[in-house]
Amino acid sequence: MFNNPLLLVCLAIGCGALLGRISFKKVSLGVAGVLFAGVMWGYLVPTVKPPDALSTFGLALFVYAIGLSSSDLLFDTWSHGGWRYILIPPVAIGAALGVNVAASHLLNIPASTAAGVFAGALTNTPSLAAATTALGPKGAEATLGYAIAYPLGVLIPILMLSWPFRRETPGVGDSLASVAIVVCNIKEPGEAVAGLQERYSLSVRFARCVRGNEQFAISGYSVIKNGDIVTIVGLLDDVRNATQILGVECTGDVLHDRSQLDYRRIFVSNPAVCGKTLRQVGLFRNYEGIVTRIRRGDRDFIPNAETTIMPGDRLRVIAPREHLAAISKYIGDSYHEASEFNILTFGLGLAMGIALGTVVVTLPMGIGTFEIGPVAGCLLAALILGALGRTGPLTWYLPYGASMSLRQLGLVVFLACAGIKAGALLHSAPINLSALIAGACVTTVASLVTIAMARMIAGKSWPFIGGVLSGLQTQPAVLGFAVGRCGNDRVEAGYTAVFPLSMLLKIVFVQIFLLIMES
Repeated sequence: MFNNPLLLVCLAIGCGALLGRISFKKVSLGVAGVLFAGVMWGYLVPTVKPPDALSTFGLALFVYAIGLSSSDLLFDTWSHGGWRYILIPPVAIGAALGVNVAASHLLNIPASTAAGVFAGALTNTPSLAAATTALGPKGAEATLGYAIAYPLGVLIPILMLSWPFRRETPGVGDSLASVAIVVCNIKEPGEAVAGLQERYSLSVRFARCVRGNEQFAISGYSVIKNGDIVTIVGLLDDVRNATQILGVECTGDVLHDRSQLDYRRIFVSNPAVCGKTLRQVGLFRNYEGIVTRIRRGDRDFIPNAETTIMPGDRLRVIAPREHLAAISKYIGDSYHEASEFNILTFGLGLAMGIALGTVVVTLPMGIGTFEIGPVAGCLLAALILGALGRTGPLTWYLPYGASMSLRQLGLVVFLACAGIKAGALLHSAPINLSALIAGACVTTVASLVTIAMARMIAGKSWPFIGGVLSGLQTQPAVLGFAVGRCGNDRVEAGYTAVFPLSMLLKIVFVQIFLLIMES
């Protein structure tokens, strides 16, 4: 019955989910439990191995979905000094390389085995592939070293993050507050709302204005006067600050008055508006309506004119009552359609990423050639396509719900396959204590250097640091653990900031390691 590899993968996923729920002092494996369940099943049934294409596709699917959703956040991070994070991979992986060279000499580990230890300690299959190609007939020794070091390459970073993560909870963003203000402090009559916001650094969204018996939605070009009653939305502290600057809080029931202006939550499902900014959509220009807040996943935030609308977003729209139906039709407002994704662009994007991974790159000074592989190719393609958003009529974004489902599916399939293969290798790779020690040292040094540098740059933002560490390790199990404890946005921003360069450097450095050991 267990001779079916797909059955074994599904058993590893199910058992891993149960294992990941076991908690000890608020520490649990989470989705990483699938990896260790896979090791168990691979050891029990060593003759059954999942196809390599299934594992590769699972990981490619995972990083492609992550790249699409994280591209805007990544480029925003880099534009605000986040480019410094690209300094972490060369230093951390370089330190790991030095430790591996020293451990190989001190513990008399053959170069072929040590190359696999380096790849396994940094949990990077493409670097193992590069090592086995360079080693030729001795490639099997590298595979055994990889199998010995790989479990510690997953477990050590998770243990390092468990303690600082003990007080973290999945973040859903700060809640937004609404208030009505009687305006009485306008000193420059005729100044537009955009000017007021810039002059006083107001981080709030103006919603509606009540002037006598008239109500209208407020855009950046609107002018408010003393005596008007305006409603604003924002974080609580920002709302309080704006109230003090503009006037006094109104005690009336303006917020709930729907006699002229009405409000509604509308799902974004029309492909024609997905990937466009609010300015391009033109709700105020065409319907006299504005978007006061956007709910994306579990997070509410205040948009501006340059905010890009994603499929599956829920827009809080204020507009004249007679225009709301037309706005809903224009935006889509179909939960069913918002839950689906564009199979055409999804398939094209994955195909471009896989094709990019097959491009042969020639290293300088005659070191050799390599391919970045389909996984790194899919991530790079997703980051580029996510930044573009739209190409003519094609929308590259995935709806939030579909993105979460696809990345989770890809992750557990990859972890199950990787665990089963590693477990099967344990039969032919008796625990080599020297290789185990070397792998533990490589992983520990790389993790400590990464955490130290990330803390110097990012401060005490442990969710972001956890993402950086999982990206440096190119390890989805560590990422899954961090996301489970801290939520998505901050963790995935750190992951995508260092993953592409880390993947590339590991492929190059393992070949440099072999050159050093041969000299």
